[in-house]
This record gives sequence, C-alpha cells and structure tokens, in this order.
Amino acid sequence: MKNKVLLGVGLFCSLAMAEEVALGTILVESSTIEGIAPDAKTEASTVNVIDAKTIEQIDPKNINELLQTIPGVTADVRSDVVEIHIRGVNQQEFMWEDTGVVVVIDGVPVMQVGGKIRGINIDEIESIKVIKGSAGYLYGADASAGAIIITTKKPKSGSGGEVSAEAGSYGFQNYKVKAHHSTDKYAVDVLAGYKYEDGYWDQTQNDQKTGSGKFIYFIDDTSDITLNVDITKRYQETTRGSVTGVTEAQTNPTGADDGDWPWSKDYYSDIYRYSITYNKDFEDLGSLKIITYYYKDLYNYISSPQDTNDDGDDDAYTRDNDEDIKQYGIKAEYRNSIGDFAYMVGTDLGRREYDEYRETTTEYSSYSWRTHSTETYYVGESSLDESTEDRYAIYGESKYKVNDKLTAVLNIRYDYNKYTDDSLDHDYDGTTWSDTASTDSETFRNLTYRVGATYDLNNNHTLYANISTGFRNPRVSEMDENPNLDKETYITYEIGSRGSIGSGLFYEASAFIIDTKDIISKVDGTYNWDSDYYDNVGDARNQGVELSLKSDRSKKLSFNLAYTYLDAYYTSHSPFIVAYDTYDQAYDITDNQLPRVPHHKIDLIVNYKFMPKWNLMSELYAQSKYYADETNFVTMPGYEKVNLRVDYSYNKNLNFFVKVDNVLDKQYYRTVYLFSDRNNDDKLDAEDASITVDPGRVFYAGFKYRF
Repeated sequence: MKNKVLLGVGLFCSLAMAEEVALGTILVESSTIEGIAPDAKTEASTVNVIDAKTIEQIDPKNINELLQTIPGVTADVRSDVVEIHIRGVNQQEFMWEDTGVVVVIDGVPVMQVGGKIRGINIDEIESIKVIKGSAGYLYGADASAGAIIITTKKPKSGSGGEVSAEAGSYGFQNYKVKAHHSTDKYAVDVLAGYKYEDGYWDQTQNDQKTGSGKFIYFIDDTSDITLNVDITKRYQETTRGSVTGVTEAQTNPTGADDGDWPWSKDYYSDIYRYSITYNKDFEDLGSLKIITYYYKDLYNYISSPQDTNDDGDDDAYTRDNDEDIKQYGIKAEYRNSIGDFAYMVGTDLGRREYDEYRETTTEYSSYSWRTHSTETYYVGESSLDESTEDRYAIYGESKYKVNDKLTAVLNIRYDYNKYTDDSLDHDYDGTTWSDTASTDSETFRNLTYRVGATYDLNNNHTLYANISTGFRNPRVSEMDENPNLDKETYITYEIGSRGSIGSGLFYEASAFIIDTKDIISKVDGTYNWDSDYYDNVGDARNQGVELSLKSDRSKKLSFNLAYTYLDAYYTSHSPFIVAYDTYDQAYDITDNQLPRVPHHKIDLIVNYKFMPKWNLMSELYAQSKYYADETNFVTMPGYEKVNLRVDYSYNKNLNFFVKVDNVLDKQYYRTVYLFSDRNNDDKLDAEDASITVDPGRVFYAGFKYRF
C-alpha cells in the first residue's frame, strides 16, 4: 500500500520541470532542453554555472580547464581526449567505462564511447551548467553522477562580428571569424574557425576546421523557431600522450624515444550536429518547447601495430577502423503554473546507433591472450558490430511553495531502453572463408526520482536538501555470459546552503553521500584479458564536502574559489585479480580508496583591474596525492600549478592578451593509470603505471577585434 501511495504522489507531481515560470517569488527553471541559470532560492541540488565572461578569461584549450573551476569535478586528460568525472563516481575504470556524466549540447545528450568526450567545439560555448548528484531524474541512464550542460552562443542583436587570432607553444594556432545580423523577423549568427597544434607529446599533431551557425525566425510575438548547424572536421595523429613508468616519465615525458608505436593512429573525424527548436508562449496557459535533432560522428583510423618481419620492432599498422555514431530524436516540454504550484511535463524519444567496422589490411601472426595460442590474421578478415539503443522516456518536475520560506520539489522520470547488438565476423582459416553472424537484445525499464526542498533562513541565506537516484544498465555484450547481471544503481543524499555574505560575496556549501550498488565489472579483474565474464562485483561510497566562493566581478579586485574534499572507497568487493608475469594474485580491496580520486582539490582565480584598460587574472590549481589503482599499492603525488593572463583593451573594439599556463614550469602527472604488471617483473609498482606528463610552462598570445 505504501508503494502505491508513493507512486500515486509521484505520478501527480511528475507534472514537472518548468523553465522561468513566475509564481510570486518562485521560479521553476529545470529543463532538459535548455541549460539556464538556476534559481538560487528554489533549486534543491548543487548546480554551478560557468558564464561567458569566465570562459573568455580562461580561454580554455580543453574543457577540463573550465570544469576544474567547479567543486567536485575532475577530468582525466590524455593528449586531446578528456574523460569527465563528478565526485569520483565510476573512477575505477579508464578505458570502456560509463562515467555517469551526461554531456548535453543545446538540449541533446551526446552519445559517448568509453566515457571519452570528443567533438566539442569549445569556441562556440556560451555557458556551462553543472548539475551534481544522481541526475537520472533528468537524463536517464547517462547521468548517474551528474550532467554537464553546454549552451552554445546565440545570435546577438544588431549587425556586427569579430575576428580573433591566437598563437602559442608547440605550434598552437587558433583563428576565428564570427558575424551576426538581426531584424524584427529573424536573427542569424555564423562562425568559421581553424585550429592547429604540433602537440607536446610524441605524434600528437592535430588540426580542426569548424563551421557553425544559428538562424532564429520570429514567427510572431509569442513564438519562434531556431535552426542550429555545427560541423567539425578534425585530424589527430594519435590520441597517445602517455609513457610507462615513473622513470620514463622523468627521462622521456613526451614518449618520443621509447620506440613504442601507439595502438591507433591517423584519426579523421567528421562531426555533424543539426537541430531545430520550436518555442511557443501561451501567456496565461504556459509555454511549449520542442527540439528535434540529428547528430552524426564519423571516425576513421588505423590500429594494431605489429612486428611482421620478426625483427623485434613494430613495422606496420595492420587494421583499418571505422566508427559511426548517429543519434536522432525529439524532445518536448510543456510548462505552466497554478497558484503556488508550478510544473512541467516532458517526453524524450530517440535512437542511438554505434557501428564499428574493423578490417585486417596486413597479414600477421601474434599471441592471443584469449586463446593462449598464436593466431594468424589474414588480409580481408573483418568484423562489424552494430549497436542500437531505442530510448523512450517521460519525465517531469513540480515545485510547490508551501509558505514564504519553504519550497518543495519533486522530480520523476520513467525510462524504457531497448538495446540490440548485431555482429558479423568474416574470417579465413588459411583455406576457407566463413561468416558468423549473431543478434542479441535486452530491454530495461527504470524509474528515477529526486525529492528535495529549500528553506529561506532570511533574504541572504537558503538551505537546500535532496535525495536523488540514478542507474546504469548492463551492456548487451556484458550479459552474453551472465544473463542475470543486475543494473548498477546510485542514490545521492545532499544538504547545503547558498547565499551572500556582506556586500558582493556569494557562497555555496554542500555535503553529500553517493552510494553505488552492484558495480558491473569483469569478475576476474577490471582488465583481465582471459575472460569476458561480467558480474556485480561490489559497492562503493563517495562522500565529501564542497565550497564555492565568488566575489563581485565588477569590482577592481575579485575572486572565484572552488574547494572539494572527497573520500571515495569500496564498501564491498569480490577478490580483485592482478595479472603478474608468471602468476595471478587475488586481493581483498574492500575499504580501499577508488583510484585517481584525490582527497583535496582547490581552484582559486583572482582578477585584478590594476589600470582602466588592463586586467590581470591569476589561477592557482592544486590537488592532493591519490592511489593509481584499486589495490592502493602505488601512490601518485599531488601537484599545484599557477596560470597567469593579462588583458589589454585598446578600445571597446580591440583587445589583446598574453597568457602563461603553468608559470612555475612543473611537469606534474596529468593522468595515471595502473592495472597490471606491464614490465613483467612480478611486481606491481610505479614502473608499471601509464603516465601522462604535463608539458610544463606554455605561452599564448592573441587579439580580438569586434566590428
């Protein structure tokens, strides 16, 4: 009976998620289609926003340089590939895991492969909103740890544009041209850009060409339609950037002299993103927003270097690879208010397709860890894996103003996901060609929610609290040998306070606990190559506190401080297998810390307008030491770095800047992975770690001219 009552309340209150619906002093601003700033008085979760001014000042080269200014957000950066984590959730893996962080671009959750963020056009970002905590109630299976919501730039009023150019260390170049024009009936904005970099690490040259535009047609005073187009073409020599072991990291940080061939090379990417958004304001009858989208990412690269002439050195890449990612669908939200009650109902319908084609281009023989024998691979052998996800969801949020101080919030979302995997292997045994095909499918249904409230202590301080849930469905391939595999589940408990102190000092402080149940992993160890048997291997808890302090940026001296304390550990786990050269060893890792999760992280940005036309920005980032893997045998040092930037405004149209990152030239370890005895000495130590070393001090300079 209790469950039925709760379900009834949930269905009633799922009339939800309104955006900027005024109810006296209450605003209901949540939306999965448009990432807007939160209402500090009635937002029940920790939500941080990086605005356009901050993005311009930081001038990021990858998205992590922005996200490190937010408490609780970390990223593993290897060359130009970024993997985002929130509050350390799902930090234990590093190749194929789902990080639980959904990245949303203009309302569309972007499909990720192995948790890696690719294809973000940083030059087009207008703002970033970060929702922390299990956000399945908003975005379903992708958001068990939170959401990174990116809003791209919109057309400005009037007519004009800007040109900018930037150059820096390691051959870095970045050129952009923008133009905008608007009338009473339409507004348009276009951007063209070119970016190039030699890369600090061995074989990391990359270049990128982008073109994007938005066209808004104002149908009448209460409705409009927006067409958004974003096209990126990119080349990356490799995505490497790591070396093996601390000795190599000190003596050969770029990897140029290690003789290793990267596993993959010559990445060509074509990324297309199209969307159409319709807005209608019914005045006293609420508002409607509909978005339809089509995103397509096409990747081609070569891989699998082999020693084909038995001289001990790799001499040929033997495989050609195509990866095609397509996603398309429609989302709709309706918002309205009745007295002190505001609501929004939404629907999310779409399909995701991931096709991976691999073909052998050079004959070779090698030892297979899977079969423990030498196998020959023939020219023309191929495999095609096609994965499809059909997504259907309804969701909502309600806000009820109980009294002048207390506001109650309830979210609910129901997801239906159907996954289908089709595979076709084309093989040769030295005599006969054969084809092997298979099809598997799985269906999942999930209900997620958030229950929260805010309480205004006074005009300056608001308390907030919430409980939210999330999930991760098993992959079809993970269920091949274990059809009883359960989904991962997440629940977040959070309490906090936000407001202002004195004149122009704003704060947000929160404490949280995230419990992860039924972690999905290989039963014999995260990267055991001998088996594909997956199971629910354990549970974890991530807990900590976060603090954000900001002062008034219009003042001569202003600052932005972000601090995180995070404790992430396994509350239970099956024996963890480490593969040594001559034997395997099982370890009890219950109560061990999750790898790559520092206890302390701080980012401090200070802006000083020391003359009317001059501004100095300094940034200090620091984090404490952390463990490199699940066994907690190897500790990696923490680090700190200082960045400086000076801006000079010649006039209102022309600006110059000089930027120095890592002023103290500290070559710290950006990212460390450790999972096996890589140097085959029957020890697991720092010499087995895969380490990405920061380039050290780098310089940039450029200008922007507005017309």
